[in-house]
Amino acid sequence: MLDEFLHTLEHGPQYWAYTLVVAAAAIEYVFPPIPGDTVALFAVALAVRAQLHWALVYLAMTFGALLGGLAAWGFGVWLANHEDGWPSFLKTPGATRALDAVRRGYARHGAMYLTANRFLPALRAFFFVGAGLSRMRVGPVIVFGGISAAIWNALLLVLGYAVGNNWET
Repeated sequence: MLDEFLHTLEHGPQYWAYTLVVAAAAIEYVFPPIPGDTVALFAVALAVRAQLHWALVYLAMTFGALLGGLAAWGFGVWLANHEDGWPSFLKTPGATRALDAVRRGYARHGAMYLTANRFLPALRAFFFVGAGLSRMRVGPVIVFGGISAAIWNALLLVLGYAVGNNWET
């Protein structure tokens, strides 16, 4: 099955391969338990096998990460705008204090949180949800989330190309 998939990537329309890379980078923000970095790393290795251009693979990974991050941020904004409909256990004094602490943290350190998000794989989607809950503006979310994605994806790209170039081994 993997050989047939590789054959499709190598001889079919290349936009499918780039779409796979975008989806792999975005999905972990929407479904955090999915090991997105592993999927993205595998996608890069497959991209090497399909002889895709490294810059387009890198852009696809970064675009996917930003799309996924913005989806998580949008969910956080939606939650912030619908607090009155939250279940009662989220309206307890302890939960209210915790939410206030998140909002204060983003007011002071939101740029740092989003810049660090890619380096904490199990939690990265929640950084964007927190930014949305704190009503952080979309511009800084894109800039600082983009910086983080650009650095992390450069590392994944190098690693993925090493795997792809040594596929047979």
